[in-house]
Amino acid sequence: MKNSRVYLIHIRDCVKRIQQYTLEGKEVFFNDLKTQDAVLRNL
Repeated sequence: MKNSRVYLIHIRDCVKRIQQYTLEGKEVFFNDLKTQDAVLRNL
């Protein structure tokens, strides 16, 4: 079994990416399919 720490680091990194991708706000997010795809991939 892999170390749980590796998974937690990955989750943390994904959350940081989502925060960066959505800095411009909700309206930009809903109008940009690339950003939506990037966020969904990191969920």
